Amino acid sequence: MNLLKTDFAVIGDSDTLPSTFPLDAGDGGIEILADELVFETPYGQSPVFRLFALDGRQVITCRMQGELALSSQSDEARQVFWVLREVGVKRIIAQGSVRAINQLLDPGDVVIPQDYLNLSPYKDIYLEEQRWLIMDDALCPEVRQQLVLSGRAQCNGRIFSRGIYAASNGCHRESPAELALLKGHADIRGHRLCPEVYLAREIGACYAGMYVVAGQQAGADASLVTPIIIGAIRNLAVLGKCDCKALSKETQ
Repeated sequence: MNLLKTDFAVIGDSDTLPSTFPLDAGDGGIEILADELVFETPYGQSPVFRLFALDGRQVITCRMQGELALSSQSDEARQVFWVLREVGVKRIIAQGSVRAINQLLDPGDVVIPQDYLNLSPYKDIYLEEQRWLIMDDALCPEVRQQLVLSGRAQCNGRIFSRGIYAASNGCHRESPAELALLKGHADIRGHRLCPEVYLAREIGACYAGMYVVAGQQAGADASLVTPIIIGAIRNLAVLGKCDCKALSKETQ
């Protein structure tokens, strides 16, 4: 095992990324290399990571806690992305459950957004000194494409290849009036994409996510998650032709 040869990462919600991920895929190409990995970071002790191989490709994964206090959410994100930077991750797939804003979306639909609105408090979250982050194509088009192709191959439900993710405060759920205010501007609402998308850009990694629409009372269907992610990683190039790495600049 060499952690410094880990090119791929999967970060998910503790509610919807199965604790058995990726073994729940039942895929013979998966081998667990290490489990219960915890790292000391400048921002505190990291969440628990698992390291596995998929057809010889190393992937590191963790389940984030989600509904934490604001300070805890930003610390947890820094802990995770500090680890991803240190092990050299180049491609990150995020996963989570979301609420629908667009009335055409139903529970169980999978959305792979191409852009976002940041309505959260996380505007200036960095690992190191502040950098100039250019957020064009912030959600990597190459990772998104593989998630879409894998989703359409792996499940019979509806897969949406684009949408706008409204990132909001994770400490409470919006009222119906607040969600109505976003109609016409965003399609789904969640709380994890920001600051993750900024931290991914800072470390020069490609980042995109797949999000399952939850019902009003019930959570999202987690059974969709693993096969889509495994299929996407299997077909992703380690080094892409995208501009993600070049869009983080040192400030003068």
